[in-house]
This record gives sequence, C-alpha cells and structure tokens, in this order.
Amino acid sequence: MPLGRSKILLNPAVTAVMFSLGLLLGFVGVGGAGFIAALLILLFHFPVHLSFGIALGAMFAGSALGGWSHLREGNVEPVIGTEIGLMGVLGAYLGSGLALATGAMELKTLAGLTLVANAGVVYLRTRVAMAEKDGGKRLPSRRGWLRELLSSAGIGLGCGFGSGFLSIGTAPWIQVGLLVFKGTDLRRTIGTAMFSLSFMSLTGAIRFAQGGQVDLWLLVSVVLGLSLGTFLGAKFTKRAPRRLVRSAMVLTPMTAGLLLLVSPV
Repeated sequence: MPLGRSKILLNPAVTAVMFSLGLLLGFVGVGGAGFIAALLILLFHFPVHLSFGIALGAMFAGSALGGWSHLREGNVEPVIGTEIGLMGVLGAYLGSGLALATGAMELKTLAGLTLVANAGVVYLRTRVAMAEKDGGKRLPSRRGWLRELLSSAGIGLGCGFGSGFLSIGTAPWIQVGLLVFKGTDLRRTIGTAMFSLSFMSLTGAIRFAQGGQVDLWLLVSVVLGLSLGTFLGAKFTKRAPRRLVRSAMVLTPMTAGLLLLVSPV
C-alpha cells in the first residue's frame, strides 16, 4: 500500500514488540531491519516486501536516533561514518530496486542466509580484534587520505547495496569493514556503523515507498517502539563489558537470520 494511504491504525502490539527489540538493537549498534522484518512476518503475518520496506523505514529512524546517542557517548568516528554513509546512498538505491523485482521467497531466504553468515564473520573478526587489543600488540596505523577514501567508498557501496537489496541492515558488514580496513576500536565500530547506516536505510525506504511497499501507520507503530528502545539501549554500550558486547553482536544477526528462514511467506 503506498505511503500516505494506510488504513491500518496504530498497532500497540507491534509497538510493544519493537520497543523490546529496540533495547537490544541500540545496545548492539545494529540497525536490525532483518529482525524487524522477521517479526512482522512471523508474528503479525505481513507480506514480505511490505515488511522489508517497513523495516528499512524503521531502521532509518532507529539508526538515526541511535547514531546520535552514540555520537554523544563518544562511540562514533564522524568523518568515516559520513563518508561510508554517503557512498552507501547509491548502493542502497540500486539494491532496493533489485529487491522490488525479486520474489518474496527468494528475497526472504537470501536475507536469512546472509544474516546467519554475517554472524560467523563477526564472530571471527571480533575474536581477532579482541585478542590483538588484549595482548597490547595492535598499534594505530596511518594511511593516506586517498586510501582511506577508497576503503570508505568500498564499504559504503557494498553495504549500501546489501542493505537496499536484502533490507536486513548491514551494520555487521560495516563493523567488519571498520575493523579490517580502518583499525577502528570495537566500541566505535558500533556507533559508527549505526551512524552511517542511517543514510543507507533512508534511501532504501524511499525506494520501497516508490514501489508501494511502505504503510504509514504500520511504520509509525514500528518506529515509535523501536526508537524509544534504541535510544535507551545505546546508553549501555559504553558501560557494558566488551565480551558481552561482542556476544550480542554475533547472536543478534544469527537469531534474525534463523527467524527469517523459518517465517512463512
């Protein structure tokens, strides 16, 4: 149903579920579109493309508010986050156009498998990052501005396309990119990923709305609960033990992926 023509009233049940989810997503620094879409499909039986469009719109609101909170907490590299986010706009627009032309079952399955794979990648990379930091062997590296810009462009385009196509939120990909190519501290990868993800998710949501796959009142219901939860959850990231943050970063995409795989079309 096109944006602005919704006949669905504000849904308190959806809002309550999304508030609980937002607490987790804000703490982990993940936009969580895959988790949002999975819950809308599995618990509330909304169509796949509509759920994905709503998830991207809600992810924009959540990641923008959570990114701002992380910025205030000192968990964001603003220049790097802006570079990645702006490059991600192009990738997200192209990816979401492809998503609208893809079948519901294929789209849901690809998103679920990607999220499960993301969990494994995040686990391996954060394990190495924590071992290096705990052992005191890692030193900050200096790179030229051109190399920094190219790596930001690569992360932004790739993650933006994945965000738009699979509508899952690509914060784990951004986090891994920051760890691998930027040498960013684990906590700062969380805030920076959420900050840059707001650019990509807004672009994807606009493209889905153009395809008639955003419902206004459902979006408001999701955003209301998710934004409050995400804002509160982000305040605990800096105070939490690093190993707990890492475990949450791994388990969140894995759980979302499994829910997408088992949810009906």
